[in-house]
Amino acid sequence: MTKDIESSKEVLLAHYALDAEHQGQVRLLLDIEEELSAAADRTRAGVLLDRLIEYSNIHFMSEQVLMREHAYPGLPAHEVEHDQLMDQMRDFQKGVETGERILVPADVSTVRDWVLRHIRVKDRAFAQYLANGT
Repeated sequence: MTKDIESSKEVLLAHYALDAEHQGQVRLLLDIEEELSAAADRTRAGVLLDRLIEYSNIHFMSEQVLMREHAYPGLPAHEVEHDQLMDQMRDFQKGVETGERILVPADVSTVRDWVLRHIRVKDRAFAQYLANGT
């Protein structure tokens, strides 16, 4: 996967704030993948994972506030998906911190695929809702 995904049309939603936050999230995921594959610096990858978790949590809260402001009917299901991803990433983080697991590219790939699918489907539906002025 290349840095091209950051500006790929399939993940751009024509909503400045959402697109900017998504690009930051994807950039962190790509940085973690690069760190694991190139230098195998697991400590640095762990630091980046911490940043990804913090960034994603802030992004999800921001997105959910926007959904509340616009009375988005899909909010409850959207929140559940956000919570599931945060739980998964925090499980990775806890395992790495305790030494019970080593962060591997497959872990990051799983999270990246989830994030991209979420943007393409769930966030796109929300962006369309906003564009329709409802």
